[in-house]
Amino acid sequence: MTHDVSAPPIRPEKKGTLLRNVMHLGSAQIATIIMGFFLTATLGRSLGSAEFGVLYTVLAISGFASVAIDWGQATYLVREAARGRPDQAELIGSALLMRTLGTGVATILAALIAYAFGYDRTIVSLAPLVVLVGFPASLYQPFNCIFRGNDRMDVDAIVGIVGKAMVLAATLLAVYRGGGLTHVILAQGVGSIASLLVGGTIARRAGIAVKRPKVLLLRELWRGGAPIVVFGLAFSLHSFVDTLMLSRMTSSAVVGWYAAAGTILGIIIAPASILSAASFPALSRASRSVPDLRRTLADTARVLMLVAGFAAAGLFVYADHLVAIVYRQGQFDQASSILRVSAVVLPLLFVGFLYGNAMTAIGKTNEVAAMKVVSIVLGAGLNWYLIELCQRRFGNGAIALAITGGFLELFAVGCFLVFLPRGVVSRSSLYLFSRAAFAALCTAVPLLLLQHNPLWQSVPVFTLVFLVISSALGLILPADINYVVGYSKHWLVRQRTVPAE
Repeated sequence: MTHDVSAPPIRPEKKGTLLRNVMHLGSAQIATIIMGFFLTATLGRSLGSAEFGVLYTVLAISGFASVAIDWGQATYLVREAARGRPDQAELIGSALLMRTLGTGVATILAALIAYAFGYDRTIVSLAPLVVLVGFPASLYQPFNCIFRGNDRMDVDAIVGIVGKAMVLAATLLAVYRGGGLTHVILAQGVGSIASLLVGGTIARRAGIAVKRPKVLLLRELWRGGAPIVVFGLAFSLHSFVDTLMLSRMTSSAVVGWYAAAGTILGIIIAPASILSAASFPALSRASRSVPDLRRTLADTARVLMLVAGFAAAGLFVYADHLVAIVYRQGQFDQASSILRVSAVVLPLLFVGFLYGNAMTAIGKTNEVAAMKVVSIVLGAGLNWYLIELCQRRFGNGAIALAITGGFLELFAVGCFLVFLPRGVVSRSSLYLFSRAAFAALCTAVPLLLLQHNPLWQSVPVFTLVFLVISSALGLILPADINYVVGYSKHWLVRQRTVPAE
């Protein structure tokens, strides 16, 4: 794909499209975070650190195998929908067929992987079960990609909330009735079915049709998704290798600590995922023009760095509190050390999300996949030494994965800066990173002195201090506040005036 600086600009994005998408996905994320908090707390407290570690291992294996199901569609279909496709109905039908076949492959692959690496019978049986219970939700994903490609993040929000709510309800019922790991995994299937039913109904009412698959489109999805799936495979392999090494060099309890920290970290980095999803259609439309791509990246980078600084400072200051609130003090206390190390490199992780998204939008997935392969090799080498060192010195080998992750994120960002077309990343975007890091540092250091204060006192102070510093550094602009306030008022008025259908 070429990037001509003189190419005519794409159609301008509607004013506030990114912020509107972020608000839709952000609202859903708040709801799912709350439900996820209760779900994680329930699982951690009922299963214990050892079984929680087994569950994390099962999810890592099934996640690696499930790359065969998506085959890059989650990115490819969104990009094609954003650019406009007249054969959308046939494309969806072809994607559904590929997902069905991929599920069969992934189910067998998950069992074979678990058996080949010598895991016990429990993990060998549960890994393919995770793949199967996710099949209904995977059938909704092509429709979800069409909605995302057309900036309908509100649909994604609704389906996500319903699916998470059903998972939470089914899990609470399973735990209340004394169910174990198998029942917990089957509870995921309840949410998967609910996502398909609700999402499919909305898609039908929106007039999204499905037609018979075509051989040409199957070939297109196979070829178009192959470079993307290589990246996805490398990403999943990285997580799988980390989990494999940790489980072999330490104990299930240590894997459980790492899983607990990873669950909390997943909630913390959710805003980066939201911004990535919200900005990807715009990045895809801007991918043919360097000026447009540079402008879109710059607009997204400021919001992303603001969130990164706040998340990093908050995670470092309140790691102990987060672990205690979610899991209670006891079996998972060591997870806070992992979170603090992760907080230091969190801004780099957010930058990696943004530039990785841009690389995918312009079609440089082969370069990203190659970078990931190198990262896996480097990470495995570092972990081989650091896991044993951290286990011996701190009694927690999982800290090594957080340290290694920081080095690899620095390596990834450096590669993205080299691979992206010249002129796409402006100096002002790089300057945003230093301002966000400075804001996080200036907030975290003094707020550590308020650790002994109750959370209801220190959290508002923490938030106020960060907002004041960020405003002074230009991370928050008056226009942002005016837009959010105006959009919120418009939404409230609309909710009151539009009659229920």
